[in-house]
Amino acid sequence: MSKKNQYLSLIFFSILLSFPIKVLSSINDNIESLNTLSFNSIEYDERFLDEELYSEFLREYIFSQPEFAYATAIQNEKSLLLRGARRERFPTLSGRVVNDEILDRKIDDYSSLRKRQDDSFDVVAEINQPLYLGGRINSQIRFAEHEAKGANIDKKLTTSRLVLEANETFLYAMIYYHLHKYSLELLEGLEPYREKMGSRVQSGAIDPVEHAVFSARLNKFQSTIFALEARSKTSIANFENTFRISFEFLGFPKIGISMDSEISKNDSFGLLFKESQYFASLENVNVTKSDYMPKLGVQARYTKYDIDQSSNESDIRGGIYLSFPIFDFGRGRAKINASKAKARSAQVEIDIEKKSNDVKENELITIIESSYKANEKLKDIFQDTKKQRTIIRDRILLSGFSPITLIEASENELIQLQILLESEYKLLASYYSLLHQNRFLLNQLKLKI
Repeated sequence: MSKKNQYLSLIFFSILLSFPIKVLSSINDNIESLNTLSFNSIEYDERFLDEELYSEFLREYIFSQPEFAYATAIQNEKSLLLRGARRERFPTLSGRVVNDEILDRKIDDYSSLRKRQDDSFDVVAEINQPLYLGGRINSQIRFAEHEAKGANIDKKLTTSRLVLEANETFLYAMIYYHLHKYSLELLEGLEPYREKMGSRVQSGAIDPVEHAVFSARLNKFQSTIFALEARSKTSIANFENTFRISFEFLGFPKIGISMDSEISKNDSFGLLFKESQYFASLENVNVTKSDYMPKLGVQARYTKYDIDQSSNESDIRGGIYLSFPIFDFGRGRAKINASKAKARSAQVEIDIEKKSNDVKENELITIIESSYKANEKLKDIFQDTKKQRTIIRDRILLSGFSPITLIEASENELIQLQILLESEYKLLASYYSLLHQNRFLLNQLKLKI
């Protein structure tokens, strides 16, 4: 087999390993055996970030984001609405001033007291205590409790998503900065051969065709570097826009990745939020029903008459009131049925969320396992490719061997490094996503929300 075919075989084998293939055994069969560090296969001269420093970096980002501020505002709103719903149990005290002036009078029977009454300027104080409102108050309180619980869950969900987004932005910036820098180092090792090849053509030592092939391969390698440079600049710009700091290479984060049977026991934030919405919709049905139930209460009223004339006349009145609907042409039934339909749709959304969670969790576990198993092999392949490039370079210096093979080896080395880094990214990103899926991510970063 030629060297070119050997390199192509290595590339194909590496790409195959980087995908979550089903040939690998399920992590659920041996889930407790996975215990490693992220970017453990990378040997790099620059510093690494330990877990505490990386967590602190992400925490500083979270609290400055508008999404977090918005979720906090919604949580405060729902908390205040719950407080207001609980205070509906207390009586209502109100007062009013009644200024009743005669604008026009046309009467015949002056024996009537109401017809002969002069203008009035009275003060009224009234207290109203509901005794039974068809269960409305209790239902409104329970509705507000579920809404407040949902807002708290949504805040945690938003925070956890911000961690995932920040982690993705950080890793992409570090990975593609490193890849671009590494590619420039490889190119720097190839540049001296450009002039040497030109001199050998002029001296007649090599065929001009060989020089043309060398130039074409070197230009192709440079175009790969240009693509990496564009990706690096984009990732760095995203980093600076996200974290509001100037970019510098901080290193790859060393995060402890440990899988056990406990990691899949919690329901997701999304599922808990859907459940809170469902229970709130059930209470909304009761609130709607209460509008068409009898209402019972106690009312008392104090009236001070003619305060503009310093009158001493006043009275206190009170009693029990009872009201109940008789017929509303079906409006009540229609509203109640609409509330019930909304509750049923909220229940179906719970089943949809459960199904989505199961699929997502299995996918993440498969990616974590395949990336974990592939990383060591990818590391060995990368190291072997790196050694091959060194051997070829030494042979060129000793024997005048064609540098075209050195370009091929450099291309393969860069490809292997990119595959290895992207596999390491998949491992950490999928692990964080799994923690997010099972509500462990905030605890991982020691975020108390």
